[in-house]
Amino acid sequence: MKILSELFLWQITIVPWEIQELLEILSSFGLLFGVISSVILLSRASQHVHRVNTQLNAAAGQFQDHIEKQFDEWRLTPTEKIVALLVIKGFSNVEIARLRGTTESTIKTHVTSIFRKANLTSRLQLVVCVIEDVVTAIPESAYA
Repeated sequence: MKILSELFLWQITIVPWEIQELLEILSSFGLLFGVISSVILLSRASQHVHRVNTQLNAAAGQFQDHIEKQFDEWRLTPTEKIVALLVIKGFSNVEIARLRGTTESTIKTHVTSIFRKANLTSRLQLVVCVIEDVVTAIPESAYA
């Protein structure tokens, strides 16, 4: 009321000064409680973000380990493993050839060999197969 009366130049003397002081003190406590609550909630949110990042890092490490195991089961050569990873990442044969410093036909040969060893017929099947195998292999405790 006091702020409104000062803002609009009203003369209000209905509320005794003791009540105005009490309202201001209660408002100050309310603001202080709000600040403390915000700090506590931000701290908890920060802890949650840290825990989720730790879990993601653990899952990412396990992801790489399981991809390597899958490639070993398929008996891929070291070159085929690199090519398979680049295929999974979405690179085309031309891009892979450029990155590897080889010809596109060499990359096609590697991709065909990967498909044959993995009993697959397309890039999409390769990606889906690897992702499904990895997701089912990672224990649920890694996400908890």
